[in-house]
Amino acid sequence: MTYKELKNEVKEEQKDRAVKIRILKTARKPHVYNSNPELYNKLGDLERHQYDYRHIHITYCMFFNKTEYSNIEKKCHEKPNSAKLTMLKKKWSDIVEEGKNDEALRVG
Repeated sequence: MTYKELKNEVKEEQKDRAVKIRILKTARKPHVYNSNPELYNKLGDLERHQYDYRHIHITYCMFFNKTEYSNIEKKCHEKPNSAKLTMLKKKWSDIVEEGKNDEALRVG
């Protein structure tokens, strides 16, 4: 997978995750929850989606846009999980490197 393809794929996943977060936040309201309680259970845990979204967003900005962390989150007092950020960077680097190797094999 190329760098640009990976960037677009991650961006699309983030859009999907943002939609789920919006739906889950709405599902917490009593009038929605009482009328359709399966909705909340079906889409999973709101906090988990928010946690993943935040860490993927930070890694995305640092990996693809070369943005410093201090410019991404200025007012957040809670630091992100650095192990999660490192794991995502490594995973994405491996995917891009694998794509380069596959392309070199096809050309050569």
